[in-house]
Amino acid sequence: MTEWADVLDVYGSADEMPRLLARAAEVTDMRAPVWDELWSRLCHQGSVAPASYAALPALVQMARSRPDVAVDPALHLAAAIIGAMDVPAGAGSERDEHAEEIAALRQLASRKVGLVEARTDVIWTLLAVAAVEDLGAWSSHLEALVDGEIEADCPSCAEAVCVEVVDGVLVIVDEEGETDGIAVREAEPGDLGPAEVRLLELCREHGHGEVARELRQLFGRATCSLCGASFRIADALD
Repeated sequence: MTEWADVLDVYGSADEMPRLLARAAEVTDMRAPVWDELWSRLCHQGSVAPASYAALPALVQMARSRPDVAVDPALHLAAAIIGAMDVPAGAGSERDEHAEEIAALRQLASRKVGLVEARTDVIWTLLAVAAVEDLGAWSSHLEALVDGEIEADCPSCAEAVCVEVVDGVLVIVDEEGETDGIAVREAEPGDLGPAEVRLLELCREHGHGEVARELRQLFGRATCSLCGASFRIADALD
């Protein structure tokens, strides 16, 4: 059993974690205060702490207990913890240590893709899939479609390239946010790796054609406004 008083969350002692997790088990609204507090303590702006991993079994159990909730904050928080880049110093191979929880999350996340309907819910759910299945850059960068902006560095000249979503189309913009109408070129089959194929297949399987079209652009090629080089967006992400 976890001695929560001896475990640290993002802000300090995690001694309040049992109370928060017990309350969260009764709430499925992502906007509820208890979930705001859990996100803040366990995955604050992508940073996690030892308590984040200690909370994974409880979060997974919550998600497994309510499989028909389309957008479950327990699943999304657990996936964000697994996919976090800013991990505690000295953290080991968390994917190996939490293989059982990750296996459960994989099944849950892929199932949820068939339950969500709204565009943003589809994207966030695909992000959860990418995180638990370790789909490379897309474990953290799919949210760019929700934010409406992707920042990348040209692999040829290192110039910053900004791509924005305008009326569902990804276009290149300059430093002033002006666009000359140059759209990102959709990915050709040869541009797609296993991660991209997996996400597009999930969209096809569950009828999310609009999101699939945006993904094909995100997986495609941009043109640097400085040197004119064409490059895969995936190759220019941090």
